[in-house]
Amino acid sequence: MSTISIIPERCTGCQSCEMACSLSHEGSCSPSLSRIRMKKWEEISVFMPTVCQHCEKPPCMDICPTGARVRVPETGAVVTDEKRCVGCKSCIYACPYGAPAIHPATKRTMTCDLCQGSPVCTQVCTAGAISYIPEGDPSMERKRAFGQTLFHSMKTR
Repeated sequence: MSTISIIPERCTGCQSCEMACSLSHEGSCSPSLSRIRMKKWEEISVFMPTVCQHCEKPPCMDICPTGARVRVPETGAVVTDEKRCVGCKSCIYACPYGAPAIHPATKRTMTCDLCQGSPVCTQVCTAGAISYIPEGDPSMERKRAFGQTLFHSMKTR
């Protein structure tokens, strides 16, 4: 399964990924319209781009009462079917990565759709903090290990 990999120690917090994502999807540069979100831990000077990890067994799909969270067969991306979403936020609470967000205009959830296999955020990240890992890439195991480490560290806070 293809996904986006994050190397947080490389992130400078420039928010280029958010701007490019919102411009690509919405035609406007606005972090609130982006499918990738910049988390800031200012007290320790750490920036962390947060994006859907398109889990193998997505808890957001399991919990969605309307079946609005679906997987796109061509890319493996887990996205929201806006026609079915009622904006209940169940997927937001179920996601261990905090990836889904509410679209400010539609009030429906939104997440990364992998830009049909060519994620814009990975193309504009000059720091090399965000990269796209195609299906079958051996670095996928590193991504999974990092995701588990991040998830466990956030649970102990």
